[in-house]
Amino acid sequence: MLAIVVAALAASTSSPALETSLPWWERVTVTVDEKGNQQSCRYEASQAPEGGTVCDEKTAASIPSGRSEAGRFAKMTFERRFSPGGQLDSGRLQPGDELLGRKVLFLTFDPEGSLESCKVVAATGDMEFQYDCEEARKEQFGVQASVSASPRQAFMTVLAYGHSEHIA
Repeated sequence: MLAIVVAALAASTSSPALETSLPWWERVTVTVDEKGNQQSCRYEASQAPEGGTVCDEKTAASIPSGRSEAGRFAKMTFERRFSPGGQLDSGRLQPGDELLGRKVLFLTFDPEGSLESCKVVAATGDMEFQYDCEEARKEQFGVQASVSASPRQAFMTVLAYGHSEHIA
C-alpha cells in the first residue's frame, strides 16, 4: 500500500523538479470512518504554501479501504521529508500520532542535480515500505544555479503514521 501512495505522492508534486539544496516535505493525509472507508484525502507540500489541496483521483484511488491500519486510525498520513546536507530529519511526530513505518535513504547528487547514488540506511516499523532507491531514481531533482557545484548529499525520510480520534 505505501509504495502506491508514495508513488502517487511523488506524481502529485506540483513543481517540475524537487530542489536538492533546500529542505522540503510533502504528505497525503487520509481520513477514514470506523470501517476503514476513505472519507477525505488531502495533499500538502512545503513548496505549496496555500495550505494543501484535495488529492487528485489517482492519489485518492491508490489508498485502499478496509486495511487493518485504516480500522485502527481515524487519519493515516504518508509523508516524505527531504533534508539536504548531513543533517537527518528528526522524524518527530505530533502528539497522538503512532508511527507505522519509516525508511531513510541517503542520496548524493552530481552538480546538475542528478541522483548519483542512493542507499537505504534505516527502516523501522511494522508497515512494509517498497519505496526505495529505484523509485528515488525516477524522481526529477533540480539544483539552484547559485549553489556550489560540488556534489550534494541528502536524506529522504519516508514515513507512515496514524492518528486515532473520534470522527463525528
